[in-house]
Amino acid sequence: MKPASLFLLLSVLCLAGCFDDTTDIEQFMADVKASTSAKIPPLPPVKAFEHLPYTSSDLRSPFSLPSPEAYNQLPVHQPGCIQLDNQREKHPLEQFAVDNLKMRGTLGHADQLWALIEASDQSLHRISINDRLGLFHGKVIAVKPDYIEITEFIPDGSGCTVQRNSKLQLLNASADATETN
Repeated sequence: MKPASLFLLLSVLCLAGCFDDTTDIEQFMADVKASTSAKIPPLPPVKAFEHLPYTSSDLRSPFSLPSPEAYNQLPVHQPGCIQLDNQREKHPLEQFAVDNLKMRGTLGHADQLWALIEASDQSLHRISINDRLGLFHGKVIAVKPDYIEITEFIPDGSGCTVQRNSKLQLLNASADATETN
């Protein structure tokens, strides 16, 4: 037999299987549709809209920006409180919160030690004693090989500040490798 005639015979046999009777499948689908009913729960009752008038017309509208004097007020200084110098020039690290700073290492020798601090914008800064950092007038009071000590002045809400000492630890090299992955 020639290959062309063999191919023609196989294709006719394959196509003959495509035109089979599908009445049994159609009958099964009709039976399932007839015996199954859709169970849709009823809609919940619609609650009537109740209009509440805005009675705080003498207060600031929550949809408008606050006036500049509402949030640019100078703090009121209480007698007997620690007075901070708000007019001094800010250091570059005073725009970052202390928890956004990372100690990456130290430079120097026993007489003079500098800490390498990485800010959240990936800039690296060299700081030493009496340098400023953090949002709350933080001042470096000690630089050690594995940490720096910081004194911050946190506002207490009544016009005074509370002094708080904290440490910024040197990041572990193995923890740093897993942190960047």
